[in-house]
Amino acid sequence: MAIYKRFFLFALLISISLSNVSYGQDSLVNKASKLEFLDDIDQRKWHAKVPIWVPGFRGSFAYGGITQLPESGDNSIIDRLNGELGVTFYLIGDISYTPKNWLFNVDGFHTTLASNLTFENIDKVQFNVDIEGTILRGLAGYKVYEKSNKDSYFNFKIYPYLGVRYINLDIYSENTALLDLRPDWFELLVGFRVPIQYKRWFFATKADIGGFGVNNHTSWYVNGEASYRFSKLFALGLGYSVIDINYDGDFDYKYLNLGIRLAGPVLNVEFHF
Repeated sequence: MAIYKRFFLFALLISISLSNVSYGQDSLVNKASKLEFLDDIDQRKWHAKVPIWVPGFRGSFAYGGITQLPESGDNSIIDRLNGELGVTFYLIGDISYTPKNWLFNVDGFHTTLASNLTFENIDKVQFNVDIEGTILRGLAGYKVYEKSNKDSYFNFKIYPYLGVRYINLDIYSENTALLDLRPDWFELLVGFRVPIQYKRWFFATKADIGGFGVNNHTSWYVNGEASYRFSKLFALGLGYSVIDINYDGDFDYKYLNLGIRLAGPVLNVEFHF
């Protein structure tokens, strides 16, 4: 945890330094108005985010038709997964391209979930367990509505979108081969993004649903965020994201049922070019 605190403080210091430099440049170039640079921001079609996400975990897990997390009072359970999960590593990326009325976006993250999680087999022997996950998403949307007022630097847009989500999970124990599950799948998704600008402030809501029960896969995602534009290039944002994943079906000749939810605040360092 200490390394993440140091990383967070380092990223925050870099962000503040960049904002001071960028704001100073804006003041020199745009003496008439500190907001004049907003007139040309639509010309910057690329938007890259470096999110700093600290998600929490909630979920359930069943394999072989038996409940393993959370615990159950069913005495017929022969294997069990117990414990509380915490995020020990994560890597996230997000980049968008908005030519004319179109929106193209690719994002994803890789995370390792572990803590005091243990797997208990039929002989009541316990083993430490790790869960790794990779979730990637690609989407294409089209602007169907826009309302703007250039004098007040206000803009409101709606982008419905279609896309695909790829989910890869690795549930394993380094101490035993009894638990080594690696489900992965693709699923179609549909959603919308609503960005709102007021002067230097930008607000956005993004939500989608995927899987639609096809092959017993469902998922949904919701994000809300606010960012402050320091210059044409740089912005700093804060938001909250939730992703929920459900898998239900046969896997390795046994029944696998799992539900995973990751949720937490997001700090974005944003670049527009």
